Amino acid sequence: MIQKGNFLLLELSEFRSWLQKQKVTRSIKGLQVHHTGAPNYTTRKMVNGIAQQDHFKCLEGMRDFHINTNKWKATGQHLTLFEDGKVGVSLDRDLNMTPACIYNNNAGYVGIEIIGCFDKGVDTMTTIQREATVHLYAALCEKFYVPVNTDKIVYHAWYSASGTKLGDYLPGRSSKACPGTAFFGDGNTVAAANKNFIPQVKAELDRLRSNTPSATPIEIKPKDDEPMTDAEKQQMATLEKTVKQQADWIKAEKAKANMECPSWAKPAYDYYKDYISDTTGSYDFWRQLVINYRKDNGIKVSK
Repeated sequence: MIQKGNFLLLELSEFRSWLQKQKVTRSIKGLQVHHTGAPNYTTRKMVNGIAQQDHFKCLEGMRDFHINTNKWKATGQHLTLFEDGKVGVSLDRDLNMTPACIYNNNAGYVGIEIIGCFDKGVDTMTTIQREATVHLYAALCEKFYVPVNTDKIVYHAWYSASGTKLGDYLPGRSSKACPGTAFFGDGNTVAAANKNFIPQVKAELDRLRSNTPSATPIEIKPKDDEPMTDAEKQQMATLEKTVKQQADWIKAEKAKANMECPSWAKPAYDYYKDYISDTTGSYDFWRQLVINYRKDNGIKVSK
């Protein structure tokens, strides 16, 4: 977590805990989805998937454009999601302020800009940015109890320049193609959103609510001979924890498949032992044996 000038820069692994600590008194009803168009992967000077431009320089450049060209009082969006998964937080447009993103349709929304131009033939979203996008929207839905559907998570392309909600991307009537005609590899229509983006956000939200470690942690690609960052170490620790949990679960399931008669099934075993060849069996076998024993002896279980 680094603060510089008008922005706070978070590792993706820091975002959810930071968000949960924020005191937001403004009523949040939905989330906006935008790509920046510019800046994009070209202006960010991407080399082998790594941008050469400083994150804060990029953020301050957008702020300067919003204030001095658009004549807004602050950065338009609340959050900016970079190609490397880092999250820029606009300190001059905190979550208690209405964003300046979709004309006449900003009240009650959180404005998020995803770095890149995701129109067909332009930028292809990096794997880490794609996974970060899903996680960020899921964390916001968790925090603000936003339903995961295309009524509450909206693309800029579904609105006209005058602010009319069109209900879908309509070329010639939509104000912009944002978040891009190839956003998430599918496009900017409602059908495209429901194909991959919305289901992935739902799955990630379910994972967060169940406190299940991610089975597909964000890709870690440290450079040769360079130590891992704190975020990469945490991602590795998450992966190791997941593997251990899966190994423990497999071990427990194998034990259940051929276990000695448990104490709670002993009366049933003694009753049927003349018909049983040995004292081992699966958990389900011993459970069924107990049920049969209770039926044969008129034992009813209180509910």
